[in-house]
Amino acid sequence: MKIYLSSTYIDLKRHRATLARALRKAGYEVVMMEEYVARDQRVEFACQGDVVACDVYVGIFAWRYGHIPDDANPKCLSVTEMEYAAAGAKPMSRLTFLLKDEARWPKARKDADPARINDLRTRLKKRCSGYFANADQLAVEVLAAMRIEESTRLTQQLEAIDVMLKAQEYGPSYMMNIKDNLELLGQVPFVELQIGPTPWWNTRLYLVAALARDFGKTSGFVFVESDGKFLLTAPPSEICYRMELRWPAVKDAYANFLRIAPTLEKIDSEIWQYPQFVAEAFGEDEQVVKHCLSARDIDYELGIARGAEVVEVSEKGQRFLQREVLGRQTRFVALVRGQRLEGLVDREQLAKRVAQAALLQLA
Repeated sequence: MKIYLSSTYIDLKRHRATLARALRKAGYEVVMMEEYVARDQRVEFACQGDVVACDVYVGIFAWRYGHIPDDANPKCLSVTEMEYAAAGAKPMSRLTFLLKDEARWPKARKDADPARINDLRTRLKKRCSGYFANADQLAVEVLAAMRIEESTRLTQQLEAIDVMLKAQEYGPSYMMNIKDNLELLGQVPFVELQIGPTPWWNTRLYLVAALARDFGKTSGFVFVESDGKFLLTAPPSEICYRMELRWPAVKDAYANFLRIAPTLEKIDSEIWQYPQFVAEAFGEDEQVVKHCLSARDIDYELGIARGAEVVEVSEKGQRFLQREVLGRQTRFVALVRGQRLEGLVDREQLAKRVAQAALLQLA
């Protein structure tokens, strides 16, 4: 993300340097007047052009109003206020930070006539500006504001992709929970299963996946770790196939169970007998033969083919994000931020929406 750093220069030189260093260390690109290369433009117009080429405006204000150009300046604005106005003319975020009124500040760094800077500070105080007393505090305040800005932008990005789907949490592998959530398999496109700390047994996961495959409308299972880290998404049929390769008896247990419960209504009433069929198929009680699935099992050991490619969404604009999603091969694409799943996008539906929008523009 590109940030334009605006302020008067001489009085805030150390603050600008400290802030620029902190922002760059955090991974941001910073544009500053003092780093300009020579160019055939008046500085006030060059500054305004650079403001609108950035993503975020950060303005720092102490007790100087700044240089007021003589030419082409009917409102008699300083270069600093021109930059602020240029950012306001573009749909971009303006983050402003004021030196605290009570902060110690050398008299030599204050305007002899404070009328213009007092007026500007009064206007800025009405728009939820941040405050600082020294250079380090300014850096902390700006970095915190940028994190909030990133979170807000992410929300806007995801809202813009209105075909995004959320996975419904399914809960643990207790038989009561499986029974209570049978209807969920026929209602939602994705269900989320958390691997740990409460264990998911292999025998129970196969049951839920097979029921989703045979009776439900669920397109995929989303697996996450206990801390929310996204592992993978896979369709019920793929999960069943991989588990049958690893534990062939689960297929027999499920098939025998369906003989006494061939419909959803019967499954709902007879599901308590499923552990008995597991015991018969494996030759021992389910409590003995069951395997508690780990994140490594899901992510690697079982060899589950991923049903959704991953796109990292942080710091991507809507068009770039759409382009990345549409460029993937799987039908569903997982939008991930910091290893956490934000949602899933149906690539086919998104392509239809983009095509419809393009046709409307042509019309």
